[in-house]
Amino acid sequence: MTEAGPFTPRLLAAWIAAAALTFVISLAFMLHGEDAATIGPSTFSRSAIGYAGIADVLQHRGLTVIKSRGGSLRRLGAGGVLVVAEPEFHQPVTQTERALLGAPAVLLVLPKWQGLPDRDNTSWIAEADPLPLFVPQAVLSIAVAQGQVVRAEKPVTWSHNDIGLAPHLTTPVQLMTSPHLRPVVGSDAGMLVGELRRANGRRLWVLADPDVLDNHGLGDGNAAFALALFDTVRGGRNIVFDEAVHGFATAANPAALLLHPPFTQVAALGVVALALTLWAGAIRFGAPEVPPPPLKAGKRDLVRNVAALFRFAGYQPVLVRRYVEETIRTVARHLHAPRNLDDVGTLAWLHRIGTARHVTADCAALNTRAASLAAGRARSPDLARLPGEIWQWKQEMLHGLADSAGTRRGHPGGNPQGGGGTR
Repeated sequence: MTEAGPFTPRLLAAWIAAAALTFVISLAFMLHGEDAATIGPSTFSRSAIGYAGIADVLQHRGLTVIKSRGGSLRRLGAGGVLVVAEPEFHQPVTQTERALLGAPAVLLVLPKWQGLPDRDNTSWIAEADPLPLFVPQAVLSIAVAQGQVVRAEKPVTWSHNDIGLAPHLTTPVQLMTSPHLRPVVGSDAGMLVGELRRANGRRLWVLADPDVLDNHGLGDGNAAFALALFDTVRGGRNIVFDEAVHGFATAANPAALLLHPPFTQVAALGVVALALTLWAGAIRFGAPEVPPPPLKAGKRDLVRNVAALFRFAGYQPVLVRRYVEETIRTVARHLHAPRNLDDVGTLAWLHRIGTARHVTADCAALNTRAASLAAGRARSPDLARLPGEIWQWKQEMLHGLADSAGTRRGHPGGNPQGGGGTR
């Protein structure tokens, strides 16, 4: 006998299909992860504080815009500029993050806003609140020594502007000061754009207020200023936006992606699918189960099987009635009842004999109860009592009553007074 697994073939096929679908979805996430909805300050974000707008504008201008998930320094090319927009640096700063700031040409944008997601559209923000001042201050301190971030609550007049075009900024305007930065665009309150030239020829530009580049700022009249700013800082065609600082890093080992959100959910589903597949493929656990014994031969088992079939079909009342009727005929035949008697007469004749022999039961009453049971008019307890009562009546009719002393009364083979003679 072949042992069955814990799942049916159809359910097993469904689990395999689910596992395959999970694998395909994980691949789609890895290949098209940049299309994932985000509201942060990245080139994948089309929210008010995102940078998808400036990336599209630069591409339409014929420049090569690279949204880098890792290895940004290798993609700069000759004269390319690396844009590190509102980074989320670790504490302490990693060697990789310091290497980004040491690129030949870097535009560092300080963070300013924190957006709350919109419930109706997860790619937008419902509102934006200014970040605590220590957040942009921490980023500036990593890049420039003795840098200080300030915010002006009133409109700013630009006293120095190498870009040529004036930006349009709403209050509070985020500015910075540092003795190591050369003002590119600045006012008496501080610099909007500052430049740091290193001895090795590397150049770092710092943009204090991101509103001149983000999607909201472009729509507020800063598109021309933003393009002029990139013309100032770049020396080639490549503009690389590093998105690894926003958590969009691609792991060197694809399997390592499963340990980082949002792929941890995919990994969990894969483990569950694998466990269920292995469970479904296992025939059994532990010692083999003893198969049920085959059908036994013999009269007793045959009778039990037939009784079980009748019980399943609901034929017990009919069988009880036939058993009562056949028992009455058997007793009448053993006692040599007259041949010319019909059923009613036979029952009356047996009743007279039973009375003479002091039989406790009445065959006519038993027969009536059996007929009522078969017709569905009797109570179900009669189904269990009638066979025993008719058998007891038969024993008393044929063998007499047994008293406490073991003697018997009645005449099993004789003729009582008023009965027919023996034949």
